[in-house]
Amino acid sequence: MIKSYLKHLSISSRIGKLIKGTEIIKSLYWYDLPIKEALGWSGIRRFMRFNRVSKQSDEIAGNYKITRIYNGPAINDGLSASGATVWNYTRLKNPPIIEGDQTCDVLEKNAAKIIKEYKNNIDKIVTHPDNTSLAKDGTWSGIFLYGVGGKKDPMYEQFFKETYEVLDQLPISKNFGFALISKLSPGVRILPHCGSSNLRFRYHLGLDVPEPDKVKIRVGKEWKHWKEGKAYGFDDSFEHEVIHDGEKDRVVLIVDVWNPKITQEEIQIFDNKLFNQFGNR
Repeated sequence: MIKSYLKHLSISSRIGKLIKGTEIIKSLYWYDLPIKEALGWSGIRRFMRFNRVSKQSDEIAGNYKITRIYNGPAINDGLSASGATVWNYTRLKNPPIIEGDQTCDVLEKNAAKIIKEYKNNIDKIVTHPDNTSLAKDGTWSGIFLYGVGGKKDPMYEQFFKETYEVLDQLPISKNFGFALISKLSPGVRILPHCGSSNLRFRYHLGLDVPEPDKVKIRVGKEWKHWKEGKAYGFDDSFEHEVIHDGEKDRVVLIVDVWNPKITQEEIQIFDNKLFNQFGNR
């Protein structure tokens, strides 16, 4: 464990230099800790006290083979403000749902080719890592085109060439998000939860939605449905859940891009791989 703390201090020192004098150092939280505290010795003391009290792991992170040196509560409940469970940048003020913006336009204009590639590769869908943790009464499965840390899966590049070309047009938040094809089986419910970060914004493009009135998502306090070939974005750090009352699979493309309220200067900082390594054992 000592090695983990020493590694954390080394990464913290480098991040501290990156964010010195910026709004980030005033407004960023890691779990329930202001980033300035999480970067220093006071954070280490907090981590050590926490780990003596509880050995609770971050279950969702564990689904992606990530273990952390600390696991604290979110600073909000995710209903009226971001409830990001790991990275919460409180400077960002955005609505829970966005429609009709540039990302939606890119996805919708290219929907036909993305849908075609998906239908040609249905057999490659596997169980989603969060299926056991979050799905109830059914199965959540998918294909990760971009996985943890923004890594492309080379196994899929030959099968989703045009889809990757579309993704290359978007400002994907590789440090904090994913790009995947997501399938829900009939009857499944994705339990209420908040995403790990409000630095990203999650977009859904309907690929196969045969029963648009029978599958819905709640983001914060608002309910939405999907339509094939149509896209919208939502801040998944708000509490959200999905209910599938239909009898056929629902499939969407999920793409995590940078939060539209973040500046280019901030993106350059947050895009540093140090943030992907921060707090990991």
